[in-house]
Amino acid sequence: MTSTRLIRRALIPAAIGSLLGLAPIEAARGQDPSNRREPSPAAGRPSSAADEMRSIDDEYDRQMQGLERRRLERLAQLAARQKPADAAATYERLFRLAVAANLFGDAEAPARAVLEAGSPSPVVLGLAYTVRIIAEVDRGATEQSLETLRRAIADRREAANAGAPGVELPTDEAVEICDAYYQRLLQGAHYEIAAKALRLLLEQTSRPALQEFLSSRLKRLEVVGKPAPTIRGVDLDGKPFDLAELKGKKAVLLVFWASWCLPCQAEIEALHAVDETYRARGFQVVGINLDPLSAADPKNASASLLPNVRRFLLDNNVTWPTLVNAEGDRDYAAAYGVTEVPANVLVGRDGTVVAIDLVRKNLDQMIARQLGR
Repeated sequence: MTSTRLIRRALIPAAIGSLLGLAPIEAARGQDPSNRREPSPAAGRPSSAADEMRSIDDEYDRQMQGLERRRLERLAQLAARQKPADAAATYERLFRLAVAANLFGDAEAPARAVLEAGSPSPVVLGLAYTVRIIAEVDRGATEQSLETLRRAIADRREAANAGAPGVELPTDEAVEICDAYYQRLLQGAHYEIAAKALRLLLEQTSRPALQEFLSSRLKRLEVVGKPAPTIRGVDLDGKPFDLAELKGKKAVLLVFWASWCLPCQAEIEALHAVDETYRARGFQVVGINLDPLSAADPKNASASLLPNVRRFLLDNNVTWPTLVNAEGDRDYAAAYGVTEVPANVLVGRDGTVVAIDLVRKNLDQMIARQLGR
């Protein structure tokens, strides 16, 4: 089996902006709300310096979002009374700000207006589709988001056939934007819709890098609903581990990580929380370290990298079993289609993969569902 190539997962906003090459997104990347920490119930009475800083940040973020919402509203009002050429510039500004601030719902109405009335600017049309698709996913209209994607594809094809000018999105940006749509669908466990969307996009592109990205995501989705691939080996404490032995006994969260991955470390708090909450009810966290995949010589990297791996586990008080990825039948990353970190896979008690790439927003909920509330 060929060794998996490992990359960092991009930290991108939840935007699909012009996934079809209709409009480049140059706005600053905002934080995906699904990965933000929820405000503490005791925000008014912080119990530690960290809680107090979090409370300050949360209050600041709320105030900033309020200002951005008012700005979007005023820009929409301005665009509505302008002539088409002037309105195009205003709408472009509005949509870029919405993308940067992750305020897609606040810009959905102007986006719909643009798509129904048309615009002389292909950039604005692309941004309008971006905003509308993500806004639909955010409010739970995932089937509608897929239909909007189909409409975007059809409109782009029709414009190209008519010789209308288009805007080619740089490949790396297209990859990030497609991934944003994909990640949002995953967070809602809409795996079938995600697969359909990826296939639609794969049919539309001839760019090798984008094809590779879309194909890898489709492969990742293939494990969902199927028996979990074999994970058998010896953990870092020298104890044998076999995932198959937990079938019928425990739900298992496989966590793929690397010691150099800062987002992996940021997830530790949430992993400790679910481990402590559900361990007694038949839940097990299992770590899969992928440090060897980032080494120049993966075959001989394990021994030299072990000190870094052990230090990470010690510093973060990790007590659950951890196996190190290797080649052949111990290339667990390849078996699960993992090419980036952080990544995780939830395996149900029946040994079937039920979810992938859970985040704070849905991690607790999905585990509880598997264990039965």
